[in-house]
Amino acid sequence: MKPYPLAKAVLAACISLSACAAQAADVTFTFTNTGPAGGVGVAPLWLGLHDGGFDSFNVGAAASVAIERAAEDGNANVLTSNFASQVAGGLQTRLPNGPRFPGDSSSFTLHNVDLSGANRYLSYAAMVVLSNDFFIGNDDAKAIDLSSLAGGGKLSLALGGAGHVYDAGTEQNNFAYSLANGAYGIGGGQSGPNQGIDEHGVVHVVTGNPYADFVDGGNYVPANFDWTALNFNSQQSFGRLDISVTAVPEPETYAMLFAGLGLLGVVARRRKNVDA
Repeated sequence: MKPYPLAKAVLAACISLSACAAQAADVTFTFTNTGPAGGVGVAPLWLGLHDGGFDSFNVGAAASVAIERAAEDGNANVLTSNFASQVAGGLQTRLPNGPRFPGDSSSFTLHNVDLSGANRYLSYAAMVVLSNDFFIGNDDAKAIDLSSLAGGGKLSLALGGAGHVYDAGTEQNNFAYSLANGAYGIGGGQSGPNQGIDEHGVVHVVTGNPYADFVDGGNYVPANFDWTALNFNSQQSFGRLDISVTAVPEPETYAMLFAGLGLLGVVARRRKNVDA
């Protein structure tokens, strides 16, 4: 007993729709500070999804005001505003809660994400604390391509660590004005936004022991202070970003699928009546 040609066509269409018509997606980002106890913290991570046209910074060039504020104060408001005005169809968020210290994590889910088009590429940025203007981010707008996850899946990215932390070049590295000193038993420190001594430098990769050359160390750092956990240049990474994607068929796809299934039911009933 062969199925009607119409039934075969409807069945094939339903299978096709359910298998490949999921353009939108729910994307959950979870950042975890994987550094050792006593290691650096990371300010609330800013994340932007775009079509490849948003470049937040370039190594060897002066930092934008957006990166300056993010790197010096952990304040991503200017970065958020720039992204919103420059990126058509882009999506962005800052992960909730304050700085994430070793062992801490935070998550957020973005909905209706188009990973095959307008939201294909991921950019991120966040201040590293303890510091004056250290930050993590990606200087290549197209370095992180999430299009392979458009149909669902998971990806983990290692953040920070040797060769992947930047100095914005905007403020002198000086314990008198660095952020989060108190969390490490160090004196001095920033007491308000946009403090510190202007450096007028360029964005560059942090090398060597990042705190060895800070100004005024002798005035604020206790004798025999152990820098081991804070020397992120000896670590492969100190953060992990887990990305989990669930494909969500669009409403019209559901409507077409249900209509097709309903038509299959009608065809089946007619066939039963004919065979009776």
